[in-house]
Amino acid sequence: MRFSEVIGQQEVKDRLRKSFREGRLAHALLLHGPEGCGQLTIAIAFAQFIACTQRMESDSCGQCNSCKKFATLQFADLHFAFPFFNKPKGESIISEKTTCDDYAREWREHLISDTPYANLDTWRKKLDAENKQLHVSVYEAQSIINKLSLKSYEGGYKFMIVWHADYMKPETANKLLKIVEEPPDKTLFIFIANSLENILPTILSRVQSVHIPKIDAEAIYQALLGRAMDETRAKEIAHFADGNWFFATQLSKTENPNAFFSEQFQHWMRWCYKREVVQLVKWSDKMHALLRDEQKHYLRYVLEQLRHNLVLNYTGEDIVRMNDSELSFSVKFSQFINHLNIEDLYMEITKAHDDIGRNAYSKMVFLDLSFRVHHLLQRKEG
Repeated sequence: MRFSEVIGQQEVKDRLRKSFREGRLAHALLLHGPEGCGQLTIAIAFAQFIACTQRMESDSCGQCNSCKKFATLQFADLHFAFPFFNKPKGESIISEKTTCDDYAREWREHLISDTPYANLDTWRKKLDAENKQLHVSVYEAQSIINKLSLKSYEGGYKFMIVWHADYMKPETANKLLKIVEEPPDKTLFIFIANSLENILPTILSRVQSVHIPKIDAEAIYQALLGRAMDETRAKEIAHFADGNWFFATQLSKTENPNAFFSEQFQHWMRWCYKREVVQLVKWSDKMHALLRDEQKHYLRYVLEQLRHNLVLNYTGEDIVRMNDSELSFSVKFSQFINHLNIEDLYMEITKAHDDIGRNAYSKMVFLDLSFRVHHLLQRKEG
């Protein structure tokens, strides 16, 4: 993975390259940002840049032995830690002592086939772990310490990339404190998380935090054009992806990137208003079947549609940005979105979005939200 393969994020790439060239590279970094912004991709590209033996000014060469090994994730001093679930007890493994090494094959497939932009839901699906508890165990911490205590096989830096560091158990993080604070020479920790909320303060105090923002829509647009996509479709997907490259690639596989969400929003609002319980239960089941990333994007789409409906209700069609289907529905629906309920609607939908992000049972989240929306839609101006 070269920096040239990272979508957008020019400022972040420049900052990392500069810190390395000037000898100011921290021994432990924390790359944090929203899903699909490329934290893991940047981490791998940065490690390859450092390890490259024919490094150029702004990127690794892609041709030396180190770069070739990185391309297949076979570089001996590149290590990963990531959330997993304990494997069943068997002849060769004790369940409680499962480590990331037991999932090495699946992890490589995840990065190479699904791309480093793929999210935790994709990883869960690959592990068939929908209802299992993922974690980074204390045994994995000991495995990390053992690996980094060995001499560098390639003769340079050793890299430990910890994906979703917020899934580390407290005892795992505590066991790593000493080696994170005083790592062996030429050892670089790169922790990755979607937010700082669940990172232990003891870890935060020992890392250099680097915020990775959403990918600029223009960068996603240009990347889609590079995949031979027509301009109109690329622009629509870039807008709808909301800075998430993995979601953009998923949208690119559909006929109309917002047709499904638009249809679901219109049905949902009708059923909520009429309190059609049977339909709402079926609809909650349907939404539950989506990936969590898709569920969260749907709720963000709902927030955007509610904002447009509020504007439409008070000002008319001139300044709203909707397609024909959305506008046709909203001309009548917008009368139910007003200053009496918009604030509470935003609050309830944002709360549901956050609950899903915390791995709440989405079927119940959507059903409960539906009943709350029903009551709020009844608040009409007299």
